[in-house]
Amino acid sequence: MIDLERQKDNFKNHIARLTDYGNIKILDFKNPESSAYRIRFLFEEDYYRLHISGDLGELIATNYNNMTFEGFSDFVNDVGYFEGKIDCHSRNIYTYNEDKARDELKKIINEYELLQDIMNKSYYDDEKDALNDFLDGVLEDFDSDRGVGSKGYDVASEIITDFGEEVSYLGREKTGILELYMLAFELATRQLTN
Repeated sequence: MIDLERQKDNFKNHIARLTDYGNIKILDFKNPESSAYRIRFLFEEDYYRLHISGDLGELIATNYNNMTFEGFSDFVNDVGYFEGKIDCHSRNIYTYNEDKARDELKKIINEYELLQDIMNKSYYDDEKDALNDFLDGVLEDFDSDRGVGSKGYDVASEIITDFGEEVSYLGREKTGILELYMLAFELATRQLTN
């Protein structure tokens, strides 16, 4: 996760500029001496669509009534709500940690008392060896960009009913990119207000 307090330093020399074309509003936030951390928020207010572009990646989001320059402050304090409005993005919103996924799988196994089921399908006599073999199988094609892969899903589904609901969250951690966008917008609009 991105340290937002530390990230504020990256914006300290940025200048905010709002250009208003009526139903199109463009908020540029950049350092005049550098292109680092430059960001542009382009609001298509007649379509309630936001385009974010620049050094921090690209994103498009839509919402039926408040994806406007004035209404966007609703999202700044509710990143989870904003995430649901994203149509596409170039930066990962989440990353997946294999060690965390392994720990979460162990919790699921303990919570639903599945160790005996694992033992029944294993050729190991030792519980620890059987558990580790199962966990290794689930995490065989684990990837930091998408988490548990199809091979792991197949292995887990043999033991964990409704694994499809659990799989997308195993080991998931926020990258902080959405919070960084919100920070940039907040700092830019605060500068415009002052």
